[in-house]
Amino acid sequence: MSLMFRCLDAVSNLLFRLACLFIVAIVLIVTYDVLSRNFGLPMFVWAVNSVEYSMLYVTFLCLPYLVMTRGHVSVEVVLTYLPNNVRKAWEFMLHIVSALICFYLAWYSGKSFVTSIIEGTYEVRSFDAPMWALYVSMPLGFGFGGAQFLSFIARGESFFGAAPEAHAGM
Repeated sequence: MSLMFRCLDAVSNLLFRLACLFIVAIVLIVTYDVLSRNFGLPMFVWAVNSVEYSMLYVTFLCLPYLVMTRGHVSVEVVLTYLPNNVRKAWEFMLHIVSALICFYLAWYSGKSFVTSIIEGTYEVRSFDAPMWALYVSMPLGFGFGGAQFLSFIARGESFFGAAPEAHAGM
């Protein structure tokens, strides 16, 4: 089981680092785009579209890492005031529901990914992009994000960080 968790965490870290590379690319492309417009340099007609696609990739590739590191925003006020046994049951249910939502979205976006490959559809803008390229990061992010939610249960941990006695700082 420990090997499985290490692999899941390694994949989540890898996807996060890939997202970081996309952010670096976004910064470089936008910087060049602004400079080229102001200094009369040759412009990249694909700059805006590639930045839009990269932002989509960043969003979904970061998801498993954010779940793993508890980086998502959540409101824990109600949880901190619940009795310990009720809190544990509620957290268990929240982990399951969160994982199920992620797995459903992974399945649905994966279905769109496969359909776009089979049909060979393209998005036509400043350059023709195959639709599968838009969907490729979604099933990855949602699938590994759901697995990270389930890993909290298997590890005996909680996604929710505040100790019950903290009462959300109140």
